[in-house]
Amino acid sequence: MIRNVLLLLATSLMAACASSPYIQTDSDQNYDLSSYKSFKVESPNVESTPELISINPILIQRINRAIEISLSEKGLRSSEKADLVVRFYLGTKREVDRSSDLGSYGYYGRYFETRDQRYIRSDKDEISIRFHDAKSDEVVWYAFTRFKRSNNQNDQESINKLIQEAISSFN
Repeated sequence: MIRNVLLLLATSLMAACASSPYIQTDSDQNYDLSSYKSFKVESPNVESTPELISINPILIQRINRAIEISLSEKGLRSSEKADLVVRFYLGTKREVDRSSDLGSYGYYGRYFETRDQRYIRSDKDEISIRFHDAKSDEVVWYAFTRFKRSNNQNDQESINKLIQEAISSFN
């Protein structure tokens, strides 16, 4: 009995530690989102934008596919003459953290200088998804999230889950 309670507690604790990305969304109330029936995805152009040189073009393809899958599951159809144009943008926020070891006392109370500076680089990827009205080109819906770079970017299924979660509040 106690073992089962401890197992349940440990499972609950692990589930609480699993985090999903925080996603910000916004929509323009002047547009009826339910009136859109078709979409077209426009990917960022890596060749004409030098600052995107570090972006993996295969990741762009995966995100493009994930958007198409998620919107199709919502009942929208892909079309060249769409009433909704979806554009997404990728970026990387690079942070550098510094940590120090302030030293310690050695033998016989003598102080040994053991300061150690460590610099840890942390990359966080950002994605912005913008839904534009095809006629006015105004943004009618927007989503933004940051996610920690991992090996999961090489997996279409994990990208599908991220995009599906980001688009979940649309419509």
